Amino acid sequence: MRLWICLLVALLLSSCFVSSSLLFTEADIEDSKNLLLNPGFAPYSLLGEEALRGWNLHVEPPSKDFDRIKIDPALSLEGDTSLKISASDRDVMLISEPFKVRRYGGYYSRLMIHSDSPNPPQINMQMITFREDGKVTNRFKGKTRLSEGWNRLAISAGFLRPGVCWGRLSITIPPFEEGSVWLDDAGCWEVHGFKID
Repeated sequence: MRLWICLLVALLLSSCFVSSSLLFTEADIEDSKNLLLNPGFAPYSLLGEEALRGWNLHVEPPSKDFDRIKIDPALSLEGDTSLKISASDRDVMLISEPFKVRRYGGYYSRLMIHSDSPNPPQINMQMITFREDGKVTNRFKGKTRLSEGWNRLAISAGFLRPGVCWGRLSITIPPFEEGSVWLDDAGCWEVHGFKID
């Protein structure tokens, strides 16, 4: 029994959030390639399950007929569309397709957010890195309360653990009562290479 408790504690500690002491900015992404597929939430198909290429959508509690998420051609910051999430009583999570990362890379992740809600939700974003076998190596997180106009949510990440080879961005929108939230111009860029001793 004691062994099981020790294993459970070790598992919980290994999945704790790690914050970075790095600080990258928009200026650092110049001439860097965006690692995300479909950073502007462009529609790839008229079929709902195929429209949001590059992103996986999860709603909690699950609902097969959840219709509060749409690609919006009427409002965007970059490109022709954004992703609109209307108020609901559910948690909405978007997870990007995996992208390659390097242990000695420094990364800047960004998401632009707009809301017309009188009481907008706190949006959370994580950059999660993991090994080839799927074991999570690092989690970097950021959150923001929204104000008028487009708001930037950014994360700087580096000092990745040994064995890392993949990364993903996850975006969580908690339940809110009125209005909508729009997401656009997401990205993750490798902006620095650490010197290897």
